[in-house]
Amino acid sequence: MNACMRQEFLAARRTGIGGSDIGAILGVSPFKTAVDVYLSKTQPTPMDEPAEYTYWGHAVEPIIAQRFSEEHGIEVIRPDTIMRHPEHEWMVANLDGIIPGERPGVLEIKNVNTFSAKAWGLEGSDEVPLTYVAQVAWYMAVKDYDYAVIAALFGGNEYREFRVERDSELEAILIDAGRTFWFKHVLPRIAPEAKTLSDVASLFKSDDGGAVEADDALFDLCTQLKSAKAQSKSMVSKIELLETKIKACMGKSAMLRYQGQLLATWKTQASQRVDIKAFEQAHPELCQQFRKTSESRTFRLK
Repeated sequence: MNACMRQEFLAARRTGIGGSDIGAILGVSPFKTAVDVYLSKTQPTPMDEPAEYTYWGHAVEPIIAQRFSEEHGIEVIRPDTIMRHPEHEWMVANLDGIIPGERPGVLEIKNVNTFSAKAWGLEGSDEVPLTYVAQVAWYMAVKDYDYAVIAALFGGNEYREFRVERDSELEAILIDAGRTFWFKHVLPRIAPEAKTLSDVASLFKSDDGGAVEADDALFDLCTQLKSAKAQSKSMVSKIELLETKIKACMGKSAMLRYQGQLLATWKTQASQRVDIKAFEQAHPELCQQFRKTSESRTFRLK
């Protein structure tokens, strides 16, 4: 996908709720939050290069789709446009593939790393992460299909398929959640409640210099936070003390064992980094050319 096509694709996605959005709206996505979805619909999307996992996920899609075709002796349809629900135009779907036949189905392709494999079940089952259940359920609703197959490649060398049947009760829940989000948050430009530190950082990037008066509840939250930070600091000190004692006993040894069991390792690892200060002294003009100013907000309890 070239830059122009990607820009058009991102613009189209801002016109509705997609399958990868609904899981975040429901709070079951490990990749993004409802606030992330809100901002992606209401603010211009920067044309940054996709992350490595996103890049490779798209790169291997044709290969996984081809494997599915070979397994079933059919030619998968690869749509190149974003689709919409016939009644709810705010419901959109960007399908990886359509399984042709008298009863067509959704084909969703996933490139799964080894560390995430434990969240998946046996081949042929419907045991997949909740965010993907929500995703394909959304696609089935948009296309009025009765089933979806998730074709997944695990660790780059293990292919598995999972089948998810249409569930009318789940579908109703998703549509209701999507409708509420679209009409109560996106269209009126009212952000959903922040759930993470990343959410509040994204919503409130800079301060206005003013002050807000705390009520009793907010004062209590600050008191609780002070207490939690004090406990955390004490625990960090304890951890550092224990680690210091263990490392001192290990000395130059790379491994620590107890009755044949490996307890810990302390191995030398080489790393490379750019010495920014030395580079700036040697090439001040070049350094100035690539200097970038960024802003962030620092939170301090008083």
